Amino acid sequence: MERTVLHCDLNNFYASVECLYKPDIRNKPVAVCGSQSTRHGIVLAKNYMAKKYNIKTGEAIYEAKKKCPNLIIVKPNYKLYLKFSRLAFNIYKRYTDMIEPFGIDECWLDVTGSAKLFGSGIKIASEIKEQLKKELGITASIGVSYNKIFAKLASDMKKPDAITLIDKNNFKDIVWPFPVDNLMYVGCSTAEKLNKSGIFTIGELAHASPSFLMQKLGKWGETLWAFANGYDETPIEKAENEPLIKGIGNSLTTPKDLICNEEVKLLFYVLADSVAERLRRHSLKGKTVQISIKASDMKTIERQEQLSHYTFIS
Repeated sequence: MERTVLHCDLNNFYASVECLYKPDIRNKPVAVCGSQSTRHGIVLAKNYMAKKYNIKTGEAIYEAKKKCPNLIIVKPNYKLYLKFSRLAFNIYKRYTDMIEPFGIDECWLDVTGSAKLFGSGIKIASEIKEQLKKELGITASIGVSYNKIFAKLASDMKKPDAITLIDKNNFKDIVWPFPVDNLMYVGCSTAEKLNKSGIFTIGELAHASPSFLMQKLGKWGETLWAFANGYDETPIEKAENEPLIKGIGNSLTTPKDLICNEEVKLLFYVLADSVAERLRRHSLKGKTVQISIKASDMKTIERQEQLSHYTFIS
């Protein structure tokens, strides 16, 4: 039996929940933003009216206000969002126990074994979408496919309140024309390397030689080639399974821009010490160290390196 995988993405989740609880702002441009006083003053989420002004997630509040002077700023209420996330999860559990969260507002569902009870993937997706709307008052975009990568891509294609099917018969026509960075796990750095090699679309990635991609990207190149060709067989974990800790990290938004190496070193020492303490607390050791730096213009630089041995000492 062919797998049937859904990817459920709750539309504009933070903003949708806020508008649900604040009827007076529902028909106005709304953005959920962090605190300006602690330099977290960026757009975390926005509703579709705000999107019409080209307001983007991650941009500073003052930039968003320039585009839309009447933009309504709402502080995040994470406890409320977590409550709605759990309520949505309970709806998914009516159809399968094979559920894997991907953040607070997204989940993969393997409904392969549910077909005899509930019908096709499209039918199940339609029922879930309507129940979310009726019981919680929020909408979702749902991708239906035979693997996780394409299900995620499908859910991103039509928003809001939509269902998109990508199957073995149509994936080449639908998926391959997309820019290569539309494929899950292809970030800016990887896309840039692929573009320099003349690979601009997912289809071109699919037709590239796996050995060539491994030369450019290491083993990850072969994995991305498999994803582009629809060979993803990554399983979905059962809802009750305790997730394994795959990595431990820590981050900090500084009160002011760091302008010299000594300030940067001090911050790295503090963060490394925190990560090492958490590793020891969980009786874990790590060998791969990754550093991410986000500049004031929101551009991110990432570097990683493997140590010669496993350690939990900073």
